[in-house]
Amino acid sequence: MNLNEHTKIRKEKFGTVVFDTLTEKIFITDQIGSEILQLIKQGKNLAEILSELSEIFDGDSESIEKDVIEFTSQLKSNNIICNA
Repeated sequence: MNLNEHTKIRKEKFGTVVFDTLTEKIFITDQIGSEILQLIKQGKNLAEILSELSEIFDGDSESIEKDVIEFTSQLKSNNIICNA
């Protein structure tokens, strides 16, 4: 997964601000979403993201996987990330 070229992210105390320069839409996410975005920015794939989040956050891996897939699906539907 990668951020689309028109996506800019800025980490804040509360999470991350995501700006889509193409549509000029702004999205705000919490700390967990921020962590996912940072891992995507590093070029991590889904399995690597799930592995790292399982080490950072408490919770069962199935719940983490479900949340990450839901979050990344929303990012894809808003053209924030792509699979390339």
